[in-house]
Amino acid sequence: MTRLLITEITRMGPAFCVIGLQRESGRIRSVRPVTSTANSWLHFPYRRGDVLRCDLSPFSGAKPHIEDRVTAHGFQKELAVPEPGVVAFLRRAEIAGSLADLFGCAIHENRNGGGLHAKPLEPVRSICGTETKNLRFELCANEPRATLVLSSGEVLRDLPVVDRDWRGFIDAALAEARGANRVHRLERFLNSQFHDKVLSCPHHFLRLGLTRPYHDLCWLMLDTLFPLPKQEWLEEF
Repeated sequence: MTRLLITEITRMGPAFCVIGLQRESGRIRSVRPVTSTANSWLHFPYRRGDVLRCDLSPFSGAKPHIEDRVTAHGFQKELAVPEPGVVAFLRRAEIAGSLADLFGCAIHENRNGGGLHAKPLEPVRSICGTETKNLRFELCANEPRATLVLSSGEVLRDLPVVDRDWRGFIDAALAEARGANRVHRLERFLNSQFHDKVLSCPHHFLRLGLTRPYHDLCWLMLDTLFPLPKQEWLEEF
């Protein structure tokens, strides 16, 4: 049985992609549990920070998703690690401070619009943590997109935000029950309080990921952003 610390839960349409950390031979590395029939989960009742026991077996998935492992018998929750502790473990896993080091390959800008991508066979991994000098969330057709500055000074623009908790926060902020001017109020929050609450947090950290190949390209995403949003922040705007 493997002990897996859940660190990523991303929302991809109606399904969820999950990543956790596994300790093996003194190393901490990322593992993506999948089923034998699908790469995602339609129901995942756990949260980041949960430590789950599961049976994992090797899986020869397509590059760059070398972290994929098949789980056959579900999960058993053992305990939960607080958010700062999760980030402490993430800082001991895959991490990089420059664009080329994130996935060990060249990253290209989309010439026909926003976003960044890699060619499927070039990356050495599909997930990596990083520090950021600055971070901005914007809404594009009510969908969150991120622009960030790496420690190297390189700027990554127009990344889709797929973090389950942050997308849930955006959805809650835009719910009809919150009354009028919802988009304006949310944008004002993202341009002001967001920076104070996120960038000043002592365990501020993020992880970037690559999509599975789509039209022969793997697109960069913002998979996870710590700190996670709090329900009470909604009451502030």
